[in-house]
Amino acid sequence: MSDDSDSSSDTTGSAASADTTGVPATTEAVASDTTATAGSVDSTTEAAASDTTPTTEAVADFRTVEHELGTSEIPTNPERVVVLDRRGTLPFLLEMGVEPVGALEAGWLFGGPFHPLVSERAAALGVEPIDGSDGPNLEQIAALERDLIIGNVRDMFGTEDLLAGIAPTVGLQWDFAKAVNNAINIGAMLGLEDEVQVLVDDFQTALDDATSNTDDPGTVSIIGLFGPDDIRIYRSLNLFGQLTEELGGQVVPTEDVLPINPGDGEVNNTSLEEISLASGDRITSFVNVSPESIEGYTEAEQQPLIQALPAFQNDLVLHADPQLAFGAAGSTGVQEILNQLVEFYNS
Repeated sequence: MSDDSDSSSDTTGSAASADTTGVPATTEAVASDTTATAGSVDSTTEAAASDTTPTTEAVADFRTVEHELGTSEIPTNPERVVVLDRRGTLPFLLEMGVEPVGALEAGWLFGGPFHPLVSERAAALGVEPIDGSDGPNLEQIAALERDLIIGNVRDMFGTEDLLAGIAPTVGLQWDFAKAVNNAINIGAMLGLEDEVQVLVDDFQTALDDATSNTDDPGTVSIIGLFGPDDIRIYRSLNLFGQLTEELGGQVVPTEDVLPINPGDGEVNNTSLEEISLASGDRITSFVNVSPESIEGYTEAEQQPLIQALPAFQNDLVLHADPQLAFGAAGSTGVQEILNQLVEFYNS
């Protein structure tokens, strides 16, 4: 699990373990089973529509959804949504036309409440940053007069029952390997399948175009330099790796050189002494966008063992934001990954 610079189980995202809680490398993979990703959604609105005389107005205004926390009755058209998730729920909702009233902030990760690719629009819409320094601020959430709470169960920090007492609460199990699977999940929960399909189709079109117009990337290593004791080598399951292979490259080291981490198939936590395994012709080197993260990365990058890597020697290094792979900027961010990789591999 590896979405940022913190190696703890709570603050690192994962591809292989879908967050005991994403457009994937191929939209084909997303479209293969949208219902399985989303869970079972039973619209009571549809049931009411089949009866010319609904028994109550409430039946027409609510829908029953099954999600990670159980079963909930949620508004058919929620108007005051609160997002408890620092990954992709906020940007995906914005892309689907939903305007939340509040969302969990992550200034320590982004250098501002939300990801830079999302922050301007969120500010313009008046999305209130929710303090999450000691778990989600329940008083702040209650004051927003919300009618739905939705987000990654990990970012609810065990407050699910308390949240459900404030408003209907939907918990999501985050898929770190395939960011748009999460958009599909969210869309199914809210009855926005058509809006999600537009995102999926747009990315597939972009991917098809990219595969036809990208030079052979050769071998590529993906690393994370998040601190002296937090050195990582990412595998092909990471979205940057998936897209690299879609574009014709090979992610190294391969499994015969560095066995896959059985607990997290996306990444191996390693050391400076083992970083020589990142021997690709090119390197994608992850750095988070907060000033503190950039400062720490700059220091780590100057280590002689890093500078000795072939890609660093040949100035074939792409500095990239790992949070985009987990949906932190929605499908816009995933498209940005594709654009960066195409430009890098054609350079």
